[in-house]
Amino acid sequence: MVDTNAQTYLPVGPQTNVPVATVIGGGWTECYRDLYSNVSLPVNTVLANCSGSQLMLACRQTRSNTLTLLAQGSRSDVTFDTGENNNVTHIANGVGWYFNFIGGNDDDFGQNAWGFVRAGDSVEKNNCDVDSSGANDERLYWHLQDDIGGYRCGATEDLNDGEEGGDSFERIVYMPGAPTAQVPTLSEWGLIAMASILGIVGFMVIRRRKVAA
Repeated sequence: MVDTNAQTYLPVGPQTNVPVATVIGGGWTECYRDLYSNVSLPVNTVLANCSGSQLMLACRQTRSNTLTLLAQGSRSDVTFDTGENNNVTHIANGVGWYFNFIGGNDDDFGQNAWGFVRAGDSVEKNNCDVDSSGANDERLYWHLQDDIGGYRCGATEDLNDGEEGGDSFERIVYMPGAPTAQVPTLSEWGLIAMASILGIVGFMVIRRRKVAA
C-alpha cells in the first residue's frame, strides 16, 4: 500500500464542490467510477480495485471537473460495518460513516447501504437516506442491493435510474496515488541497450588500438 504521508489533500469532514484537480494533485488516484443509474454496485470489485489504506467516497455530475461531495478516511473507518439498523453511524475524521453489505435485494433497516453524513448529523438508512436535517448537502448514500442503483449525492436524491436522473451523476472512489517515479518505456529501454552496446564496442576499439601500438 502507498504511504499516505505523500498525500497533501487530507480533508476533515465532508467537503463540497471540490475540483477534481485538487484531489488528484493532493495525492489521490481514481480506482472506481460508474453511474448512479447502474444497478448493483459491485462492492467486492470496488474494494479489490481500491486496495489503499485510505479511501475517499465522492460523487459528481457526470464528467464534471468538480466533485459535488466527498469525504475521506482510513479504510477501516470507511468500511466499518455499522450493522443492519436505521440510524447508526461510525464517527471518524469528522464524518459519520455507515456500511453494511449482505448481498441480495434486502434494504430494510440499513441493510446493503454505504455512505456518510457530517459527524453528529442524524441519518435515515431505511431504504435510503431521506433525512434533510443538519448539513443536507453533505449526505452521500449508495444502494448495495442487487436490483437498484442510486441513491443520493449531496442534496440531490432519487438517482436510482436513468429516468430519475441517475445517468447525470457518477459514484467515484479514490485511493492514495501510486508512486510517481518514471518507469522507462520499451523504446527507452532500447536506447539504453544501444548506448550500452556502443559503449562496449568503443572500449574494445580503444583497447585494440593500444595493443597494436
